[in-house]
Amino acid sequence: MHDIPVLIGGGGGGGGEKKTLRIVAQHADIWHSFGDPKELEHKLGVLGEWCEEVGRDAAEIEISTELRDRTVTAAEQLYDLGATLLTISNSGPDYDLAPVTDWLAWRDSQSA
Repeated sequence: MHDIPVLIGGGGGGGGEKKTLRIVAQHADIWHSFGDPKELEHKLGVLGEWCEEVGRDAAEIEISTELRDRTVTAAEQLYDLGATLLTISNSGPDYDLAPVTDWLAWRDSQSA
C-alpha cells in the first residue's frame, strides 16, 4: 500500500483510452474522470481491460469525478458506477455555499 495516494485525472472527453487509462491502470490509486455517466461506464470498461493487461485489480482504483453542472440523477448514476470521490468547485469572490450544502445533504442520504 502506498503512503501517498496518486491521483491521475483525464481520459474523459472522448480521449485517453490508449495512454492515460493505461497509466492509471499501472500507477494510480485514484482516477479522476470528467465524463457523464454513459462515458464513465465505457471508460471503466477500458480501464478494466488495461488493468487486466497489467495484472492489476481495477477495484483497487478509487473513482473520482466532479459534480459541477451535474443533476442529482447524473450524480446517482456516477455513484452507482463506482464514483466515490466527488469534487465540488466553488469560486468567488462571492461564494454561494448553497450548492455545497445541497450536495452534502445528497451525500449523506446515500449512506442512509
